[in-house]
Amino acid sequence: MKIANPLYDHAFKYLMSNDRLARKVLSVILEKEVLELELAQQEVVIEDQERRFTLYRLDFKALVRDADGRQEAVLIELQKSKLPTNVLRFRNYLGLSYSSHRQKAPGGVAEGALPIISIYILGYNVEDIPVMATKVDRRIIDMSRHEELHIESDFIGLLTHTCYILQVRRLPQERRSRIEQFMTLFNQAWMAEEKFVLDLEEVPEEFKDVAEYLQRPLQEEEIRARLRAEEEVEALFALQEAEKAELQRRLEEKYRQLEEARTQEQEERRQKEEAQAKAIEAQDKAKENAIKLAKFLLQGGASVESVTMETGLTEAEVRQLA
Repeated sequence: MKIANPLYDHAFKYLMSNDRLARKVLSVILEKEVLELELAQQEVVIEDQERRFTLYRLDFKALVRDADGRQEAVLIELQKSKLPTNVLRFRNYLGLSYSSHRQKAPGGVAEGALPIISIYILGYNVEDIPVMATKVDRRIIDMSRHEELHIESDFIGLLTHTCYILQVRRLPQERRSRIEQFMTLFNQAWMAEEKFVLDLEEVPEEFKDVAEYLQRPLQEEEIRARLRAEEEVEALFALQEAEKAELQRRLEEKYRQLEEARTQEQEERRQKEEAQAKAIEAQDKAKENAIKLAKFLLQGGASVESVTMETGLTEAEVRQLA
């Protein structure tokens, strides 16, 4: 089955614009039932020193229900990045959510500040997070007793947030959990010749409706053209990155050669200075021995001329010793 690659912005936007499927996707990630969803779409263009690219961001107000039946209104901030980016950018846009102090919640819930849940879908690997799906949850600890407190606090809930990190390229070979089954639809190993197309080798039964929905953009010429343009931008960036990497490699090699030359020069200078010091030391020692010999010879009655010839000292130096 061929589908639009949901790692691409326009394909993901198409998927999440469907209310039923968006609620299903978020329910899988959050492991809570999303009852109602209100989308406030934001597509952020970030100024980079070398290029412009989009860090795709969606904001939702949602009414969710956990396994115990407890309902809660939350603000969900979803950020998706196909290419590596500075982690501080994620934090900057999270700050925008905190700046909205009063939000009208779905489901008739009264106005008020909403807890924030962050979701990050990454098309690259974070080196120090070795698994595909990670949840960073809030825990409340009594610091005196070092015990976890099972309490609910609006103060804590509104000033901290739960975070989910999904790394598309860490999808395991065996996909057993529900989140792993869902992330099969993001499997970049199944990219077709056109990278914005995934040729799925398997489709989990639960998510056939999502896969079938993602077939539709490939039939719509306008969306397909946008996907192709997105792929061309990525290819151009990859080329620029390769050229930059090659230039960086050459600069590092040149720097290494200069460092080696400087180190060799310093070593040669050290060896020369050491040799000179040894030569001076040897000369001083020879002079000292010659003076001792001269004194011995002079004490034995030898003439100045013979002592000069025997020791190599000048006649003036010998006479000074006499």
